[in-house]
Amino acid sequence: MGLREWFQVSVSKTTCVHFHRQIIYTEPILHLDGQPIPVKEPNLVASTFEYIKNAKINQNTIDNLHVQCPPPWEQHKINVDISLIEQKKENTSEIVRRKEFFRIKEKFSNHCAVFTDGSKLEEKVAAAAYFPKHPDRSKATRLRDGASVFSTELEGIALALTEIKKISKYHKNFVIYSDSLSALQAIQSKNFKVIDIRRLYNLIRKFPPYVHISFVCIPAHVGIQGNENVGKLAKAFLNRASCSGKLICWSDLKPKITAYIDSVWQKNWDAEGANKLHEVLPNLGNDLHRRGEGAGRKREMVMCRLRMGYTWLTQSNLLKNEEQPFCYACDSFTLSGIF
Repeated sequence: MGLREWFQVSVSKTTCVHFHRQIIYTEPILHLDGQPIPVKEPNLVASTFEYIKNAKINQNTIDNLHVQCPPPWEQHKINVDISLIEQKKENTSEIVRRKEFFRIKEKFSNHCAVFTDGSKLEEKVAAAAYFPKHPDRSKATRLRDGASVFSTELEGIALALTEIKKISKYHKNFVIYSDSLSALQAIQSKNFKVIDIRRLYNLIRKFPPYVHISFVCIPAHVGIQGNENVGKLAKAFLNRASCSGKLICWSDLKPKITAYIDSVWQKNWDAEGANKLHEVLPNLGNDLHRRGEGAGRKREMVMCRLRMGYTWLTQSNLLKNEEQPFCYACDSFTLSGIF
């Protein structure tokens, strides 16, 4: 029994998808019963490379290396103190916060202190680690443009750990002061989804067993001398022409990708001028309208239906199979005319 007795094969029901990496390739020509099969443009594979190019994303700067998590028996418990940040800024003066810092600093009086920080100016980023007792050990580096502040802060901690390993034969106890709460929380919670957290734990597990490292989160811009010095050191490296060889984590590109997707979405939406919903929400980036002012799911649903005009007052005639109501005062019967 032939194929055509089971299936009806025709050009109208057959399409060809050409998957390729370069847009310059010519489309293939396939025939069915002497008629050319239409070629459909792929929506994902081939177009993705064009989108990446339009978003101005340099794939050569993305870190694709696989960093293994340390084994569970080598995931040492790390002491992280965030008590200083738990105080609300608006209710606590800078003098009180500095006083609390010196109180905690007294607890680590027998530790070798290290201050870390990251600095960002537009696309330029730099990280630094400052050793008050060993200024010659202080390090700073200029990262590739586009790295996030979070990654920059973690890079500053990595610089500190690298130098700590070199002087671990002179000191046994170290304390790292950082003003990045998110970085220290990621370290404390062992957030191994972040590549840089895996790298930090892999650095820590290579330390001798007699070396103890603690982390303290400190408030920024309250006059703590070590924090001010490391901030100046990081800012001094922002204008360096040369960058470190460290690549950018793919998660750092999320804001840039999101901004590009929103711009494409907005451009396509602007072309829908005849759509009645375009008048309701011309700007897709307006979160106030998109999320219903953040007052809960029910309110969000009500606000969305009001903006679209889908209410019982204006749409009940469709369910009742009645004629559409008409308002002679405003010559229409829509929510835009009513309100």
